[in-house]
Amino acid sequence: MNRLQLKQATNAVRRKENKIISVLSGKGGVGKSVIVNNLADVLTHLGKRVLIIDADVNFGNQHILANLSVDYGFRQFATGQLSLKESSIEISKNISLIASVNSISLFDEIDIPTIAECMNRIRREATEYDVVLIDHSSGVNKHASVMAYASDMVLTVLVPELTSISDSYGLFKYLHDINPQLECRFLVNRAAQSDEAEYIYSKLCAVAERFVESVPKYFGFLSESDDFRKAVASQQTISESNPNSSAFKELNVLAHKLLGSARTSFTNNSFKRINKTTAVADIKG
Repeated sequence: MNRLQLKQATNAVRRKENKIISVLSGKGGVGKSVIVNNLADVLTHLGKRVLIIDADVNFGNQHILANLSVDYGFRQFATGQLSLKESSIEISKNISLIASVNSISLFDEIDIPTIAECMNRIRREATEYDVVLIDHSSGVNKHASVMAYASDMVLTVLVPELTSISDSYGLFKYLHDINPQLECRFLVNRAAQSDEAEYIYSKLCAVAERFVESVPKYFGFLSESDDFRKAVASQQTISESNPNSSAFKELNVLAHKLLGSARTSFTNNSFKRINKTTAVADIKG
């Protein structure tokens, strides 16, 4: 299936009854799943009902973060064996989870139209939720791409490492080439401070402007913090383990941005043009 067919497969699934956010990363190990888990929790503090969908079919771990043992979920929902309500588990008062376990090679068994219909079903059946957060596997695959194109926003997580920056650029280029109108934003995780996050974003902008002729959008950052490691170790969210932490405050800022009630002060038009090193300038998708 080529890129035009991928785009056509998702033309019918973009409606606005609820807000669906696809969370992706160019490489693994950048904290994507932990961010999804904590963003969902913070959104409930803002009065929202949230559904987490773990679409990482090979290495899903949202059920581990939620301290749950499950043997059904996304596989049964995606193949139509269960409804959204039947495949989801309530993990707190306002958060439900469709987990992903024991689903190796699931997507090899499902064609693109079925995945597109899966997104249609999420739109139809998740009306009781204000926000749906889809935690995807890292890297690029056509099934995750279809789900991303059918989402209202794609949030790409990266860290201040050259390989992460390179892979994030490659992911952005891939998604942009198929659909330039896709709402794609970047979140820098584990930043030493806001200046470092903005510098990383400026690198992405410089390379993207040169090779894609489009500048990605900046969503925000999360600082390097031991609070996340401690929360994961105790299978808690940041609000449970340390509600007075700077990490919780930063998550609150991101949650407000997700809902459109706050704006980043670092806009696409204000990114710094930098001298591109050979390693960065040679990043081509």
